[in-house]
Formats: sequence, C-alpha cells, structure tokens
Amino acid sequence: MNAETIEKYVQQIQEGHAEAFIPIVSEYQRQMYIYCCRLLGSEQEAEDAVQEIFLKAYKSITKYKPSVSFNAWLYKIAYHYCLNVIHRRQLSQKLGRLWKGQIFAESAEQEYLRGTFSEPLMRALVNLTVQDRSLLILYAFHDKTYAEIGEITGKSSEAIRKKITRIRMKLKDAMNKWKEEEQWETSLIQSKS
Repeated sequence: MNAETIEKYVQQIQEGHAEAFIPIVSEYQRQMYIYCCRLLGSEQEAEDAVQEIFLKAYKSITKYKPSVSFNAWLYKIAYHYCLNVIHRRQLSQKLGRLWKGQIFAESAEQEYLRGTFSEPLMRALVNLTVQDRSLLILYAFHDKTYAEIGEITGKSSEAIRKKITRIRMKLKDAMNKWKEEEQWETSLIQSKS
C-alpha cells in the first residue's frame, strides 16, 4: 500500500470512520511485530506490544499530521513503547536482585539474540544500550533511512548518521575483541595439551 493510500485511510479515521483502521493494521502488523520481536527479544512480549502500539496509534490518530510520514509516526510509537517495556523489565530485574540477592537467568532479549546471531555479534549487541540497539535494528533490519530514524527518535538525520557510524564501530571493536580473546583461549588450551 502506498503512502497516499495510507494518508486517505488516516483521514477517514480522523473523520470518524473507525473501520478505515483495519487496512492500516493489516499493512503494518507484521512490520511492527518483527520490529518489536527484535527489540524486545520475546515473541509474546512482541505480540502484546503490537496490540498496545495499534491501540495507542488509534487513540492518538487525531494528533497525527501528514508533515511526517505515517510509517515514521507509527514506528515512533513502537520505539517509545518498546523502550518503556525494556526499562520496566530492567528495573524489575534490578529490584528482584536487591530483594532476593539472586542473579537472574538470561533475559528474553538475551536468549533471542543468542539464538539469532553469531556468538561474537550477539555478545556485541547485548553490550549496546537499548537505544543504540534500537537504532541499529531500525537501520539494518528495517531499512529505515537516517531521515526516517530521525523522525522516529526526534533527532536530526545527521545526528543519527553519526550515532549509527559510532554504533557500528563499537560493534566491530567488540566483535574483534571477542575473537581475539577466543583465539587466545584456544591457543592457551592447545599449549596445555
């Protein structure tokens, strides 16, 4: 569905025709699910997030202005919603550790990354901040331009370009460091044999 068609549906919804939201959900549901799954690392949390994102979008659609693409507007809602879920999860884990004095098992996000990416890349991704990981996901997996990511995050496209360049450098450095450590450990084990 092209942007012009989406804008017509949005206008219909803003005029009170709720049924016009159905094709919008159909168009974006899979994209939102994949984005949320990659960011949250949990299929169940992603399913719940998609429902909440569309609910938030529907409730606030009267605030949408066509000066920004609907796609970017919807991703912005998803971006902020997922960041809030991750922050609440991290806070809950920290509080749990304080109360129980226990170390929790891997988070759903870490399990997802471990199953999806190579070991060096997974380790590097886990060490990124949530915001950095989200930017990288939007850029690398959802093919968003710097301008689109800027719209989603409320930053300039130039700031996004610089940030993604730094994130890619961090990933590369972290992966190289892990490979060097792995080679060192392997050579150490072989020398003891």
